[in-house]
Amino acid sequence: MGTLMMCATHEDEAGSVNYIFEMYRDEASYQIHAGSPQFQRYAEFAQKVVQSKEIHKLNLEMIQTNDQALEIKGENPYFARLLEVTTDYSKLETLKNISRDTIASFVSNTDPGHWVIIDIFQNKSTMKKENISQQLSKISTEYSIHELDIDTMVNQASLKLE
Repeated sequence: MGTLMMCATHEDEAGSVNYIFEMYRDEASYQIHAGSPQFQRYAEFAQKVVQSKEIHKLNLEMIQTNDQALEIKGENPYFARLLEVTTDYSKLETLKNISRDTIASFVSNTDPGHWVIIDIFQNKSTMKKENISQQLSKISTEYSIHELDIDTMVNQASLKLE
């Protein structure tokens, strides 16, 4: 199975700001997915409703999920946090350990110095109990935090980056 994780989220109450995260084992796995009939149907639908989009290819530095594969849709307690941080590579270990109590965590960069961390939490209160701003301010003055409601998510269990 080349698809490691897919997650659709929304940031605002109206659902007009959405983030979709997809992770694949390799480029070949992505191409298989992109050529699938369901992806083609989605792409056709998305052209009608999506007003703007950005696609970022990430260089994965760390991936960690718990022992349970998740299949989530509709109302659920799970919550996601997207962190975007500008800091140098020497802070990678700090970034890998910045999140606590996650059921899944993905640390990657888009280019040297720009990091993206996606964390999945059991619920919003678990996510809120960490003071992430205080931790981030110790390593960077340039960061953003996005708190995201999860609409749909599937992932493989026990993922680790070797």
